[in-house]
Amino acid sequence: RSEGGREALYRETILAGGVADPIKTAYANVAGKYQDVLTLEQSVAELHQMFLDFALLTEQQGELLDQIEYQVRSAADYIEDANVDVHEAIEYQKKIRKKQCWIILIVIILLIIVLFSTGIL
Repeated sequence: RSEGGREALYRETILAGGVADPIKTAYANVAGKYQDVLTLEQSVAELHQMFLDFALLTEQQGELLDQIEYQVRSAADYIEDANVDVHEAIEYQKKIRKKQCWIILIVIILLIIVLFSTGIL
């Protein structure tokens, strides 16, 4: 007989009452432990699959985090460039206001000279 056939024969003999009660009890204990081992094996397989899924998610999210980090660095560079541009614009504005004041002063002086030379003042 095959291995599986012998096991079935032993099981039938034990359960049919052809053997003493201590053997039945031992068989029941072994069968219970065997079921526990099968359950444990299934749990280990599920845990292994969870670790594989976790590794995949970590890899995918790692790429996403790298992209986010790159975008943040790019944004920081653009902000730094914009700050430099704003400071330059403020300096240009100060220079333009200064030139405007000089032009207004020169125009007023020229008007006074023209008015004196024409005799209006």
